[in-house]
Amino acid sequence: MPGMTCPRVLIAAGLAGSLMLTTGMALATGNTGLYLGAGLGQLQGDDDFDDQAELWKLVGGYNFGWLPFLDLGAELAYVNGGELEGEVDGRSATLETESFQALGVAGLSFGPLGVYAKAGMADWDAEQRGRGMSRDHSGTDPVYGLGARIELLDLTGRLEYERLDTDEIGDLDMVSAGLVYTF
Repeated sequence: MPGMTCPRVLIAAGLAGSLMLTTGMALATGNTGLYLGAGLGQLQGDDDFDDQAELWKLVGGYNFGWLPFLDLGAELAYVNGGELEGEVDGRSATLETESFQALGVAGLSFGPLGVYAKAGMADWDAEQRGRGMSRDHSGTDPVYGLGARIELLDLTGRLEYERLDTDEIGDLDMVSAGLVYTF
């Protein structure tokens, strides 16, 4: 039996090495699964409403950790923007917006750190109010952005820049910080 010890040692070493490599690859990807979260940030208007306002958002999605270092996912979001002030036809006016977004997300993971890009469509509504003016706007337009994340257990902190690209009310730039919990 002494001759059988060498193959057993090699097999055990091979299995241990394979497990270590697999564990390393699993740690390189982001959290896989369903996630829910919220964020706060700043909204910057364009054109007639070149102003800033606060925003808040709710997000939910699913991250597929199929490949090492590559995260792919899908996300739904609700974004509520505060009141932007501006001038329309020489009169003071305000604009409040909200949107429902459906996005694809792709990112690179470096252990607990990661960067990602997102793109999709937003169904938005806006209320424009001012002296002698009351207009409602709506549309479906592209939304895209970039972000960075850091994970600690099942919680992920995210910093994001997003742009809602509309022709009717101008572009809306959003910067936000949020927390996401992965189940």
